[in-house]
Amino acid sequence: MDLSEKLILILSGLPTTLAISILSFLLGFIIGLPLAFVRTYTSKPFQILVDGYEKVLRSVPEIVTMLFLYFGVGGIPAFRFPFKNSFFVATFALGLRSGANQSQVFRSAIRGIGEEQMVAARSLGLSRLQAVFHVMIPQTFIIATPGLGSEYALLVKDSSYSFILGVIDMMRRADTVRKTSLDTVFPYIATALLYILLTFPLATYLDSWGSRKKKELGL
Repeated sequence: MDLSEKLILILSGLPTTLAISILSFLLGFIIGLPLAFVRTYTSKPFQILVDGYEKVLRSVPEIVTMLFLYFGVGGIPAFRFPFKNSFFVATFALGLRSGANQSQVFRSAIRGIGEEQMVAARSLGLSRLQAVFHVMIPQTFIIATPGLGSEYALLVKDSSYSFILGVIDMMRRADTVRKTSLDTVFPYIATALLYILLTFPLATYLDSWGSRKKKELGL
């Protein structure tokens, strides 16, 4: 097996790596954005619940969450489907953790906007819900963009943990190359470089874009 064949085999796992990363990011977004507003604008009991969710999911290693869902929850007959699907479990586990991270990113962005804009929107006759959708959320996205870029990069890297569940991603393909070619150097160096290419340029661009937009809008 020459270098090009090894690289092609590793790249065959790229679609799965990207699928896990993108889907878990979207799940995290669906969880994180509402939680950020719940934590900011609702009563104390709801804030405590969200804070607990964030602390637990951010403290437990992703690999532990994956193994718990796959072998623990998946071992319960009523939950065998879909928790015995390794792709689903990897995506779901990373999405839950991403939701906790994105909640903090969005909450920080909301605080960066300031309460004054909410007060101004209410003074113009908007309800609190209208003010959130028409005034707070658009600005929140702009301020949160660099943090979201970093979160996506983190998910791409952490998707490699799905290897332990048997998901055929880039990490699994790299290990296949190692076993079949007995080459213990190239597959891991190549995979590491591919992860860098998937994360660093995007995170850098979004950080630059977000900083530029904040200056343009005076945020």
